[in-house]
Amino acid sequence: MNDRISKFTSILSYVLFALSIIVSLLFYNSVVTSEPVPEHIIVPLEKTMFTMEQVGSSLDTFAYVVYLLLGLAAISTIVFSFLNVFKSAKTAKRSLVSIGFMAAVIFVAYILSSSEIPQFFGAEKFNITAGTSQAVGTGLYSMYLFFVLAVVGILYTEIRGAFK
Repeated sequence: MNDRISKFTSILSYVLFALSIIVSLLFYNSVVTSEPVPEHIIVPLEKTMFTMEQVGSSLDTFAYVVYLLLGLAAISTIVFSFLNVFKSAKTAKRSLVSIGFMAAVIFVAYILSSSEIPQFFGAEKFNITAGTSQAVGTGLYSMYLFFVLAVVGILYTEIRGAFK
């Protein structure tokens, strides 16, 4: 079963990579290589607007294709990671410990964050609530904590490797 999943993952990766190359080439061919109009030629506004609408609609199309490819990559990553978790009891235990550790860090960040609404010019325009303020604070504090933990982990690994 593991061989089939590995083979399917490999094929899916190549297909997504090929699709992204094809889309990149189409984007380059239709948008990037379009010839600019020389400055000494006066183009009527109607033609300029039509050309800009064409370029804008092709940019939208390529943006949607990129969103689709990004979504497929994210979904396949999550699905195959989830399948690998249940491959063995040891892997499942490690994954649950990691998820618990992440939840603990986010909980600490939630406790550290404040629900106080910041006062700045134009704050009324953004409709900031106490919950929004606390969610943003939780996100910032969790990012800071994860960054510090990553640096500490790197230092620990390097120091431990130096003494072995």
